[in-house]
Amino acid sequence: MGAQFVFFVSAMVALAMLVAFAILLLRRWYQERRKRAEKDNLTAITRSYMRRVSGQADNEASAKWSDELKLEAVSHIHLLLRGGERQRLMQMAELDGLLRATLRKSESWRSARRIDAIRLLQQFGSEACIARLREIFARDRNKAVRLEAAFALAAVHALPPPRETIRILGMFERKINRLDKALFRASAPHYSEELALLLEDDISHDHRALIIDALGWSEDPDVLPLLRKASRMNHAELRSAALRAAGQLGVPTVEPWVLERLRDPVEFVRIQAVNCCAALGLHGAIPHLRLLLEDEAFWVRLRAEHALEVLEEQWPDHEQPRLRA
Repeated sequence: MGAQFVFFVSAMVALAMLVAFAILLLRRWYQERRKRAEKDNLTAITRSYMRRVSGQADNEASAKWSDELKLEAVSHIHLLLRGGERQRLMQMAELDGLLRATLRKSESWRSARRIDAIRLLQQFGSEACIARLREIFARDRNKAVRLEAAFALAAVHALPPPRETIRILGMFERKINRLDKALFRASAPHYSEELALLLEDDISHDHRALIIDALGWSEDPDVLPLLRKASRMNHAELRSAALRAAGQLGVPTVEPWVLERLRDPVEFVRIQAVNCCAALGLHGAIPHLRLLLEDEAFWVRLRAEHALEVLEEQWPDHEQPRLRA
């Protein structure tokens, strides 16, 4: 009796394993078949949209195509098109109801799906999309999702004023990172006056340097007095930020105070000054840069050598500048 029971149990276990293995094989077969079908449908959807964008007749469209696959196709095609063709593609996507589907997706309980939706909303770029991006930026419970929405707004030139961005992301309540710097630079062309007002607040030197750095991306020459003032501050990072901003702004009239910083006591400030001279083509800096070839800091010597190569290549041999007192 005991042997029969053991045999029966063993047979049942073997049968269960066989059934489980068969289910796994069937599931794998179904998934591969589904992936092939989705790939074929994605190719057909892409062809369909490309025909419609170019104004050709399209007889391949099918009501069986899911919004998810259409959105995937549109997100890929969007990267390949420019100008009017891209606008026509997004108009057709809206006509197909994909904007509504994206807005629904942006309310998903899964943060990964909300981030995917944010990227699609950025591609659509309509007023409704921007409004939804602002709502996500201000109210989403996940910090990573809010940050993704902030960069999407920056990409469509719709970031809120700097004080609102600072408040929502809590920028001044934590250590500064590269993403903060990127957001400030993106907002600078639209909010240079607001950034200048922030400098009047009681903030740390690091946050002040973040703002000074961003002003270089403002394309506004009226910020030059602020940069000059920052270049003479006691805090080294402020002086460095002013030099980075001056190099980015591209106005050669900053030459007098940039040359001052070539003699700065802090190594990384001298490096930024050298880089600024090369970026702005300040030929008057050539004699000062030659002196820096003997600097005690290796990286200063290296950057000075590179800057001299850039500047002397553009300077006539018979008009070599002399060192000013």
